[in-house]
Amino acid sequence: MRRVSFGLPGVVRQSHGLQRFMLLLGFALVAVFLLLAIFAPLIAPYEFNQARGDDGVLFGTQTSPSWDHLFGTTVGGADVLSRVIWGARTAVIVIILAVILSGLVGVPLGLLSGFVGGWLDRALVFVMDALYAFPSLLLAIVVSIVLSGGSSGAVGGILAAAVSITVVFVPQYYRVIRNATLSVKAEPYVDAARVVGVRTPRILRRHIFSNVSQSLPVIATLNASEAILTLAGLGFLGFGIEPSAAAEWGYDLNKALPDAASGIWWTGVFPGSAIVLIVLGATLVGESLNDILNPLLRTRSGDTTTADEAEIEAEFHEVTGDAAPSVEIRSDVGTTRVAALSLTDLNVTFRTDAAPVHAVNGVSFDVAPGEVVAVVGESGSGKSVSSRAVLGLLPSTSAVTGSARLRSKDGQEHDLIGMTSRQLQPIRGDQVSMVFQEPSTALNPVYTVGWQIVEGLRAHGTNFTGRGSKKAAWARAVELLELVGMPDPAERVDYYPHQLSGGQKQRVVIAMAIACDPDVIIADEPTTALDVTVQAAILELLLSLRDRLGTAIVLITHNMGVVADMADRVVVMYRGSVVEQAPVEQLFAAPAHPYTRALLEAVPHLGRANGPEPVPTDAEPVLQIEDLVVEFPGGFGQPSFRAVDHVSLTVHRGEVLGLVGESGSGKSTIGRTAVGLQQPTSGIVRVSGITVSGLSDRQLRPQRSRFGFVFQDPAASLNPRMSIADCIAEPLHVQTDLSDGAVHAKVRELLDSVELSGAYAERFPHELSGGQRQRVSLARALALDPDLLIADEPTSALDVSVQARVLDLFTDLQHRLNFACLFISHDLAVVDALANRVAVMQNGKLVEVGDRAQVLGSPQEGYTQRLIAAVPVPDPAEQRRRRAERGHLLTGLS
Repeated sequence: MRRVSFGLPGVVRQSHGLQRFMLLLGFALVAVFLLLAIFAPLIAPYEFNQARGDDGVLFGTQTSPSWDHLFGTTVGGADVLSRVIWGARTAVIVIILAVILSGLVGVPLGLLSGFVGGWLDRALVFVMDALYAFPSLLLAIVVSIVLSGGSSGAVGGILAAAVSITVVFVPQYYRVIRNATLSVKAEPYVDAARVVGVRTPRILRRHIFSNVSQSLPVIATLNASEAILTLAGLGFLGFGIEPSAAAEWGYDLNKALPDAASGIWWTGVFPGSAIVLIVLGATLVGESLNDILNPLLRTRSGDTTTADEAEIEAEFHEVTGDAAPSVEIRSDVGTTRVAALSLTDLNVTFRTDAAPVHAVNGVSFDVAPGEVVAVVGESGSGKSVSSRAVLGLLPSTSAVTGSARLRSKDGQEHDLIGMTSRQLQPIRGDQVSMVFQEPSTALNPVYTVGWQIVEGLRAHGTNFTGRGSKKAAWARAVELLELVGMPDPAERVDYYPHQLSGGQKQRVVIAMAIACDPDVIIADEPTTALDVTVQAAILELLLSLRDRLGTAIVLITHNMGVVADMADRVVVMYRGSVVEQAPVEQLFAAPAHPYTRALLEAVPHLGRANGPEPVPTDAEPVLQIEDLVVEFPGGFGQPSFRAVDHVSLTVHRGEVLGLVGESGSGKSTIGRTAVGLQQPTSGIVRVSGITVSGLSDRQLRPQRSRFGFVFQDPAASLNPRMSIADCIAEPLHVQTDLSDGAVHAKVRELLDSVELSGAYAERFPHELSGGQRQRVSLARALALDPDLLIADEPTSALDVSVQARVLDLFTDLQHRLNFACLFISHDLAVVDALANRVAVMQNGKLVEVGDRAQVLGSPQEGYTQRLIAAVPVPDPAEQRRRRAERGHLLTGLS
């Protein structure tokens, strides 16, 4: 896919069906009035105020439509058709001037206000809110009177009308652009530009404006329709353009009012119709563009091979050859099973504009009561689509065939596929429930967690009627929260989701899922967003619920350590198909399918990595952090929050220091402070012997070539409006005097160094896979040959096979270039494979530092021991041993 320009053909190609008809109709109406405006002198039979023919004879008064005057004449004898055509010229000129002036004023003000903030932002917000508080027509009248004094010629009158409408529109442009700027300036790609020393004007132009400007065509077209109505209102009320200076539809409507009572309809109908049609055209174009340019409303194309899936497909063919996926099914010999949920030949197809997308192809597996079946696979494998198909949670564009038979505890059977939403309602949550991946989005932020639990109970016939019903309902909610191990359930039942930690929110979601004692729980990546200690607690909870309630669990995950810890059987999926099924011990000990073997080999294993040795003690120190303190101001009346508490660290040349800890421990804050993205409250940060802490952006700019930064999310760290070549070249343009030819050659060299061909240079970030994007981020970070590289969770968003390739590349580059690296991660297995030394953080403090083998092999601090004990390893036998040995270490985790 190449860059799509914002032109009529490209926009029309992105539309379809009724949307395309509306867009084309809108463009046609707008085009007609544009042609009328441009060629008015050639098209109009007469001048707008002309009442006599070329022979000097009056047209007559109030002549009805005829061949001589197709739209009739006014009371003064002027030709109505001519006034409508000349009125189109007036309207189009005023609209274009108003839209351009509004954008020229509102857009820069919105950019500066949102980006700079502070007193300037507060002052502009106050002014714009004051303007916005005025009724738009009243404000336009006031401005028009002030500018023209109520009377003006053609040029002055048109300009006064345009400026009066501009004053009305500026707050709208300002608000939209300011809000978009506030959002965009927090994106990692803006921080990436700041890290390499990009100046503010370039950031505003290349990184902010380019990513907020996509809304301008929509605003402009919708404001154009409002401008027409405002102009007509000014003319109708007598505050518009001087009647002798130009034709104007609002004025004509005003003069047509007395005619209407006498049955003279044509003097009002035709100007009014012109207003309706041009407003309709502009509105249709604006609304259609809003849908077309909104990526969330686009239908996926028929080419299902996204960049991420393409990379995984290449990995699949590398290990399996060109053979189609074959299914390896192994099960316990002689075992008789009664399935709680049985999927047979499940197929899911999505309708798209280009061609059908086959997301799930013939999937079959079952899960017995009290059994945990793990469904694993990488991006695009169809894991989540399969589970959502069972509960009818797919969009209306999907078509589902096959069978999903549910057998309840009372022996009744239902085939869920083909049921309507009404038929599924009593089954969802009661017999089959789902634990969603992200608890923050699964919970309604405006209701307490207790209310949300009770709502689910009432939906399935658990009535709390009569006196004390509310108390009984809340008592049941407290009981469920206690069952899932929520601390202080009687108090937290009245909490809102934002008042709970990630682990506590996930416990609430699980409480909702088990409220009606379901026969089957589908858990879709239930621990992905959680720290390892909280993850361990959630897994223990699910297993205890399985044991106590006999619930069947379908566990959807990409974490093979979690699979080894929880699963009884495993279903391996690739590109919508099942390639292998086996009991968990058999699958890990002797995987039959080549893809399964490659998948397991790519998973890092804590304790088995032959990691690097410590660097020599006399190596040059590159990053020196001394007694660092970073505090963030609290809310109103609240004390400040100390994110980093007196931390001291040193990273030597050629060394990788792994910085680990749970969410909120201060890891990323240290990394951002090291490169000047965050100012310290106190303490010293030195890079290659130069103190960088406390320096302003201007003072720090010459030093920014000394360090690079690889961000956690490879998609968010690259500007979506810049090509790959431009992203990598930006540090070179900012920090060096290289010619364009030299920069181009350097970009190709950097792409080669991260194992990407020069063909990727002209692509855009969305055209690359996650692993490819992260390699581009690495190339950009190394463009200036930095002394220090900060890598903040650089592989957390990647599939395991892609992660393995990126880590191999990282290791190779670090050995060749010998840079110092602060590697920030929560994945101890990855740190075990890469780091020379490891530093452990807890609540902003450094609790343990030492060589990798010592910290991860024989930790001295209790917190480090708990972290390591909580990490599930991809080996069922070893994980059972670890679970038995860790004992009290994880007691009380939430």
